[in-house]
Parts: sequence; structure tokens; C-alpha cells
Amino acid sequence: MNSIRKEVSIPHEIIFEIFSWLPAKSLMRFKCVSGFCNSLVSRSDFTDIHRCRSRTRPGGTKFFLHEDRAFYTAEQKEDGKDFAALLQIVSFDEIYPAYSRLDCVNGLFCIWVPASVEPAAIFNPSTREVRFLPNLNKDICWRTKFFCQENYSLGFESGEKKYKVLLSTKHAQYRKNWVLTLGIDESWRETQSISPDIVHIMPGICINGVIYQFVYWSTNANTPAIAGFDIKSEKFNIIALWNASYHMVVDYKLIEVKGKLAVTNCENLLSGYIHLWILEIEDQWKSYIIRTIWNGIYSRIRSHLQITSLCKSRNGDILFIVNLKSGTLCLCYDVTRQSWSKLEITGLPKESFIKGIGSYVERLVM
Repeated sequence: MNSIRKEVSIPHEIIFEIFSWLPAKSLMRFKCVSGFCNSLVSRSDFTDIHRCRSRTRPGGTKFFLHEDRAFYTAEQKEDGKDFAALLQIVSFDEIYPAYSRLDCVNGLFCIWVPASVEPAAIFNPSTREVRFLPNLNKDICWRTKFFCQENYSLGFESGEKKYKVLLSTKHAQYRKNWVLTLGIDESWRETQSISPDIVHIMPGICINGVIYQFVYWSTNANTPAIAGFDIKSEKFNIIALWNASYHMVVDYKLIEVKGKLAVTNCENLLSGYIHLWILEIEDQWKSYIIRTIWNGIYSRIRSHLQITSLCKSRNGDILFIVNLKSGTLCLCYDVTRQSWSKLEITGLPKESFIKGIGSYVERLVM
């Protein structure tokens, strides 16, 4: 008797539904199963739904930790209790060992080396894709024979779903700001808006389609302010600070708190508190004092207390990194509840010294 072979075909709409709940790592493997699976993962309607579901799917929000010479991805494990979680390292990537600066927004990271002729790169940790940006600094160095200071800020505009990179260059001869739209521009465009003097040693942050950076903006060059670069219009807007001085800016960090721009001042960190300002409307800042909890662990800190506030967790907490002799901790502060919680980071290589942390929702396309 001849056996009858029946092919079982799963309807495409069922595959669409199942795949939309899978992690990015699995989807990258399924791309080679069939032509339909390969094209599905790149479809805009599928990637939008997948990203939306990743926000609530366990493991869909991940963490990106970095040292000077290494990068790690981590996943938060929930155990059913408030803030009781574990950051478990799930993979280790030495993407570009020399790269020491990064900026992150909406699932993509911009990585570069200050004062270098090496090009900046856009990295998607979900798919492991890397794309290099046009090397403007190398061209400037070739023409002027001088290295220039540079600062990259990655931004995302949700209305048009466009990523743009703001590049600030400065050396003895001139100061300019440039823009590059990912996937569209092949070269950098100089901004037509009045260019403020961006503080190159300070990282920026993108919130709701605006890139914020510290700048010097007045007749007194030592008076700092904050410039907001609107990604859609590509124009700058200056936001005044309280009575801040040039020397105080080195202790400031720009962060996002509940969807609003905020600034932390860690100058009095070891005295037991952090000063926090949140921008409510226009130039109106609301001041908060955060009482710290790490005085008791200071003797176990391997080096100076390393603070990072590059992101918020899924619960909207401010994240701080503490490198102890016994390992690395992530301390989380809830501004609304005014309470602290602790995340233990496990699986890191021995003698790791984490300098920053960022959260991201898995993203399938660059």
C-alpha cells in the first residue's frame, strides 16, 4: 500500500499571530525557514505589532550594560513581588572594544569614540545588526590637520517614524552641528538653525521627539543652559536653568522621569542625598531631594560610586549603578513612591566595571 503524504499548511495569519509574540532571537532564526517567514519579519505592520507586544511580553524589555571595552545584554526576571527582580546576563558581545561612548533611544544605540577618526556606528542589540555612519570627522581632520571634538545624539520622531543623528563638532576654527536621517541621508547636513555651544563631554537624551543637551548660551560663556533640538523641524530651543555655574555642570545628568525632562545633581552624593529637578512647563523646574541608601555599603565599593541615569525601567524608576567588590548592583528609585529597590546583576565576567545601563524594547529593524 502506498503511503499518502499530506502536507500540513499553517495559514499565514496564524503564523503572523504566533510570530508576533516571539523574541527577536527566535525570529532571526525563523527567517531561513521560508520566503514568507523571511519577508514577514521585515514587514512594517508586523514589526510595529511585534514591538508593541514586546512592551508587555516577559523578556521583551531588556537592558544594555556597558564598560569602556565591552557591552552586555541582560534580561529582568520577575518573581511576583514588587521590585523583586534579577538581572540575568543572557549574552555577551564585544562589539567594538575601542568604543567608549553610547547614546540610546527606541531600541537602537549610537556608539562612538571621542576625538577619533573611527566612524560612529548604529547598533541594534535585538538583531545584532551594525551600520557605520559617514565619517565626517575623518574628512575634517584631513582638511584642517586637527582632531575636532565631537558629540553624537540619536533621536527618534514618532510621527514620521524617523531616526536622526545630531552631530556636534568643535575645534579651533569653527563650531557646527550636523544632522543625518537614518535610511535616507547618505551624508551629513549642516543645521540651518542657530547652533548653540554644546558641552561635548556631557551626553544628551531624547524625550518625545526632542534631543536635550547641555550648552553654553549667553554673553557669559560660563553660564550653562539646556538646548532642545526638535527632531522634526531640526531647530534648537533654549531652556534656562536655575542658578547653575559652569563648575556644577560636571555633576549634572540629563534623565527622563515619567516622560519629562529632568536633571540630577550628584555633587552631594556621599553626603547622603541627590538633588533632582523636573521640568514641568517651559522654564519652570520643580525641585526634589532624594535621600540615598548606599552609605552603609560605601566600604564595599570597588571604586568611586558610578552613577548612571540613562534610562528608566519598565516601572519608571531611575536607575543607578554601584560597582561593589563583591559584584555590581543596580539601585532603582521610584520618584512617585519615594522608595528604593535593588536589582542584583549576575553572570558578568569577573572584575567587570559597569559604567552605564540603558533599557530597550526589542526592535526588528534598523
